[in-house]
Amino acid sequence: MRSIHKSVVCLAISAALSNMAFAQQEETQTDNVVVWGTKVSSSSESLGTDDLSVKQADHMSDLLRDIPGVDVGGTHSVNQRINIRGLNETDLDIRLDGASQHANMFHHIGNLTLNPDILKSADIQVGNNSVTQSGLGGAVYFETKNAKDLLRGDEQFGVRVFGGYNSNASEQGSVTVYGQLSDDVDAMLYAQGIARDNFEDGNGDETFGVKGDTYNILGKVGYEPAAGHRFQLAYDLYRDEGDYSPRPDMNGSANTNLTADDLLPTKYNRDTVTASYKLTKEKHSGTVTLYSSETEIERDESKVTGRWPRPKDTNTATNRNVGLNAKFQSDYQLLNLDNRVVYGADVVDQTSKSSYAGSSYMDESRLSNAIFAENTLSLTESWNITAGLRYDDVKRKAVNETNNFDDVTWSLGTEWAVNSDWTLFANARSLFKAPELLETFVMYQQTSYLADDIKAETGLNTQGGVRFDKRIDDHFVAANLTVFRTEIDDYIMQTWDSAVDGYRFENTGDVVIKGFEVSATYAYQAFSSRLSYSRSDTEDKSTGGPMLDANGRSADMGDSIALNLGYHADSIDTLFGWTSIVVLDETNVEENSDKKEGYDTHNLYAQWMPYAVPDLTVTFGIDNIFDELYVSHASRTGANARAGAMDDYEPGRSFKISASYQF
Repeated sequence: MRSIHKSVVCLAISAALSNMAFAQQEETQTDNVVVWGTKVSSSSESLGTDDLSVKQADHMSDLLRDIPGVDVGGTHSVNQRINIRGLNETDLDIRLDGASQHANMFHHIGNLTLNPDILKSADIQVGNNSVTQSGLGGAVYFETKNAKDLLRGDEQFGVRVFGGYNSNASEQGSVTVYGQLSDDVDAMLYAQGIARDNFEDGNGDETFGVKGDTYNILGKVGYEPAAGHRFQLAYDLYRDEGDYSPRPDMNGSANTNLTADDLLPTKYNRDTVTASYKLTKEKHSGTVTLYSSETEIERDESKVTGRWPRPKDTNTATNRNVGLNAKFQSDYQLLNLDNRVVYGADVVDQTSKSSYAGSSYMDESRLSNAIFAENTLSLTESWNITAGLRYDDVKRKAVNETNNFDDVTWSLGTEWAVNSDWTLFANARSLFKAPELLETFVMYQQTSYLADDIKAETGLNTQGGVRFDKRIDDHFVAANLTVFRTEIDDYIMQTWDSAVDGYRFENTGDVVIKGFEVSATYAYQAFSSRLSYSRSDTEDKSTGGPMLDANGRSADMGDSIALNLGYHADSIDTLFGWTSIVVLDETNVEENSDKKEGYDTHNLYAQWMPYAVPDLTVTFGIDNIFDELYVSHASRTGANARAGAMDDYEPGRSFKISASYQF
């Protein structure tokens, strides 16, 4: 597998650089147009950021960690955990091309198998402020590229090759072929491979059990029979394979303390099939997506030394989401007032299965049905009011019981453009979440149960703030301030019940999360900058201490400050940038528990897009310039007597270089 990836890297880099000579022989007046970058937009920022290809991301943390209110935990390829305001991915509505990625796979790995390279956009809703989404803490909607996004001008066909090298310690390459097959039909085929080795942390210590390979193949076919109508069929195949540590969420020393030098042959795979229809008209627009997304972990645990909770054999666990999502918006007038209504339905049939030593162990399901409508009424040109209703019905069918949970929730918001520069806003949204299924890759479903008096989690998210943006000649200034409070009643935790040798799901009390996000942007001609500060504090009302995560640690994220600077040097066709992230100590932890240590890390990048060779892009970067030894507050932290310090240390200094050529 590794030799295949090296061949892809060499092919991509050599093709990109060798084509440079050919391209320089041709004179062209075509402006350089970025068609590969990812657009990341966030409700907590003053301005969305375009073309994040400069970050050369191979983990979701590279792409999202500097967004106010957002963190991404994990360093291993099988451990990507998005966190918003202290709530993890099981409390978020995460979609990939409309397909729900909701899962609860295994506490030592993440639930997401996403490739940042092929993403067209990431729309992050920090906090749940709309009935169109289901997550307690917000939503993240990822969309991958298609042929229409890559074709430039009057092109009919195109090819892009890409290769990249990371000194600490990985290499990657991709090839994309796309084209307009007829007036109505377009298609794209994308293939990417990454080969990873054990990286070194900021202390120079090599981690353990990271070496492996991932590859992603994405095929799309689009059909547009008439203007404003698009049908699309896509198949997204993701494979991750290697001899990995038994607990990828812990550092190498913790793993060796627990299970010596054991490595487990592991496969972590995802297959997503989507069929969608998109309507784009002047007064009506929307999307319908029918999908199946299956994630599977397979581990050969036959050679594990010492005690082990599962059969020492090849063991598998599978989560599959089959669903239908429809969301439309229509503009209309009522009593001479402008209205926009967003309406739709969402069905997710989640199944969780496992097999140990070749024998089926369990089969559970969680069927969620929802309908919603949200109307925005423009009372004046500068003032609008939004109100919505949503009905959720969840049927949880576990091994030991079947339960139904349902509720009606609402949203109410307003926005007032005080003048052309200032806008005030406020939102309230009631919350609902039914109990999860027990994580898939554990052998306790047959002895786990819900408490007799369990209730669904409910609550209220409120927030308000102000936005400002103004352009003065060549200067642009923008700012965003959001203050929020999220109350979650009847917070659900799973606790070990030794009497039955299984887990009990129970309501542990009410929690409150409060804080703010503030960001400011300044740009002048070729210079741009963005500074943000975010804070969230959690409290368990029954104990007065912090809200705890699934590992029993404080769910709080330390105050985070992010600075982004950019400058485009036209004379040398190069974009220069700098990113700094400073996270303060988190002291809101349980009594007699260590604080979460703060850290600061800094990245530098330069991207060369020569005007004379408009199809070539060369990017250079240094991540963690000062070799900081640190752990994201969304990652595994803490210690115990058997493992010692379990902190999931981030990679130390990394030099990155990549080249792409599009022809």
